[in-house]
Amino acid sequence: MHYSPQNEECPMALNPFKACVAPRPIGWIATVSRDGIDNLAPFSQFQNLSYDPPMVMIAINQGGDEPDHVHRKDTVNNIESTGCFVYNAVPYDLKEQMNITASGFAPEEDEFEKAGLHKAESVRVAAKRVAESPIQFECEYMQTIRIPGTMAGGKGTVDLIIGKVVEIHVADEIILPNGKLDYRKLRLIGRAGYWDYGVMEDTFAMKVPGVSAARMAAMEGRKPNEADLEKDKKENSL
Repeated sequence: MHYSPQNEECPMALNPFKACVAPRPIGWIATVSRDGIDNLAPFSQFQNLSYDPPMVMIAINQGGDEPDHVHRKDTVNNIESTGCFVYNAVPYDLKEQMNITASGFAPEEDEFEKAGLHKAESVRVAAKRVAESPIQFECEYMQTIRIPGTMAGGKGTVDLIIGKVVEIHVADEIILPNGKLDYRKLRLIGRAGYWDYGVMEDTFAMKVPGVSAARMAAMEGRKPNEADLEKDKKENSL
């Protein structure tokens, strides 16, 4: 099966586009309005961008209904007006609360309260953190890239938000003795297609062949040590 989404109808009963890119991490994004109203909403078009400095991106489609009631979402308005947001990880145990915050609440309503969640003050930004979430990134707003959809200003139009991570919070109980995260305990959920989600529980390690020990250390998330440098020195002398 193949088709062009540019000019052909999908021959399948359900469009496979989103389902083909899975699992997608869920960015549970907390913001605050200029009036001090806290907002919380999940977005599955979320990803990290770089590590030096660490940055993340959120792709946010328009809210409302075509053709006459399309609007930018509260999350976008809040980020651009206050200059910050917080990413909160979504483990399996918080799936129901996350789903509640996906509802279309009015700007003056507080999704933390609607979902029965507790707020934690951030260290560097005004937006609150989800206290129950085991991982949170405090982020400073960098820029918005507005990408037009098929219909000008329609639902397909995307606000691509880029933020710089300025504070990272990780719950002590999900950190293993070797410094890695305990994915079996964390049980992060990811978005698939349709109404489906997945749970990250099983992982495997696979190192890239032909990469220097120093570079391998950096890819693993640590600074190269003397053993790494000595190993590279020996291999380069062969």
